Amino acid sequence: MKLDPSYFDAVIDRAGTACEKWDGRAEVFGRANVIPLWVADMDFACAPEIVEALKARAAHPIYGYTQDDPENRMAEVRFLRRRFGLTVEPDWILQSPSVVDSMLFSLYALTREGERVLIQPPVYGPFRETVLRAGREVAESPLLETDEGWKMDFDGLEAAFQSGVKCMFFCSPHNPVGRVWTRAELERLVALAEKYQVMIVADEIHASFAFAPHVHTPLLTLTSRAVMLTSATKAFNLAGLRQSSVIVPDGEVRARLAKEMHRVNADHPNLFAMAAQRAAYEHGDAWLDGCIDYICENRNLVYDFIGTRLPEISLKPLEGTYLVWLDMRATGVEHEAMFRRLIDVGGVGLNSGLFFGEKGRGFFRLNLATQRKNIQAGLEGIERALRM
Repeated sequence: MKLDPSYFDAVIDRAGTACEKWDGRAEVFGRANVIPLWVADMDFACAPEIVEALKARAAHPIYGYTQDDPENRMAEVRFLRRRFGLTVEPDWILQSPSVVDSMLFSLYALTREGERVLIQPPVYGPFRETVLRAGREVAESPLLETDEGWKMDFDGLEAAFQSGVKCMFFCSPHNPVGRVWTRAELERLVALAEKYQVMIVADEIHASFAFAPHVHTPLLTLTSRAVMLTSATKAFNLAGLRQSSVIVPDGEVRARLAKEMHRVNADHPNLFAMAAQRAAYEHGDAWLDGCIDYICENRNLVYDFIGTRLPEISLKPLEGTYLVWLDMRATGVEHEAMFRRLIDVGGVGLNSGLFFGEKGRGFFRLNLATQRKNIQAGLEGIERALRM
């Protein structure tokens, strides 16, 4: 049974809660009175079962050193099997503060300084930043923009793999272009990676947001030569609790990752995050299903509004994630000027496409995970900015 849409329509004031999305507006956009449709978290109240689990744990007045809870792992194992048909063993799961942290640990464990790590721009900004931070070299195989949507450049991938790439950061579903990769595409990717002995580190944090008829296929259903990065934080809006999972079937690779995490004391679980994650994975399905439906309606609103009133904005089909990739190149307005116009005239704060690399120039990312009235107001703000 899904939660009623009215649950997600309820407006909750997040201002003054140290909320990056709302309290960071002045710093990010130069003014605080913008509708924030940028950073990828949700403005929805968490699932009631999560709130109650946190209250129950907080009621116990001692919050000391915490050890891993085997039942927490089992809740994740059952969730992955139930939602994605993926079977993992509990001891494959390492706990990490965040997916971005896990990317860094993966590079330290799997590559040496100066080695090449491949990304597929336009892609989530920390992919590139993490490679550089680790002292590795960025290799690129940009996605191909076609009339049918964004696709992987398999010829480019093979050429990059041949050039000595040791590891690949892979985004599935892809942020920001919203692709849910097909099983056939993933099989082709895996075949290339295995041919050239490239380890794939797959960021699958958006896996829960694959919209019918599209189905998310976990990479680990196709190969054990991969590292899966995932978390309840995206699906259930728990990013502030800082917990994620690194799922590694290969025992040797897992040991190397565990060693790197231990080296920087990043392998200790968060007491409240464990309680929230377990509640999410055990009891959050109704909330998640209702959330997905609500986001799909927001997506339809955006597509209808832009299709009828803003034809100069181009959109590819959104197959997954709750993030819409708006192509404003046809407006003829230079990227930085459009960013300021959206803010100063439209009163709306979107992610600049340049956060996702130079391939994002002319694009802006809009977050659907907010109340419908905010989406409507944001669209009207975009319209004002384009009609000035």
